[in-house]
Amino acid sequence: MSTKADSDLSKPSSEIETFGKLLGEAISNLPEYKAYEQARDQVKGDSEAQELINDFEKQRQLFIIKRASGEATKEDLDKVGELQEELNNLPTMEHFLETQQELLAQLEKTNEYISEELSLNFGEQISGCGCS
Repeated sequence: MSTKADSDLSKPSSEIETFGKLLGEAISNLPEYKAYEQARDQVKGDSEAQELINDFEKQRQLFIIKRASGEATKEDLDKVGELQEELNNLPTMEHFLETQQELLAQLEKTNEYISEELSLNFGEQISGCGCS
């Protein structure tokens, strides 16, 4: 079942939408994006990484619940940090995080080009109220 939003995205109706679609296609063809996708797939296929991700998410959610009720301890926070460090030290996760940073750096450069033309920080404008 197709939604109106789906059909709106498949056929750009204005010049800016056409350029947006072209930009999305260009980003998907970047070597940094392809490396990111490959690293992401490797993490998804790594059973050890997936187990640690699940453990980390469970511990993080437990910490959030405990913090909201005022029951969180330093030990709870330390446990979350330990699991995150263990996860981030897995070779597949290290590689994923590196490729993610490389992609984000490329996207930031792209944002700077857009912002320069608009005389404003485009990224900040689309992520916040733009009131500052």
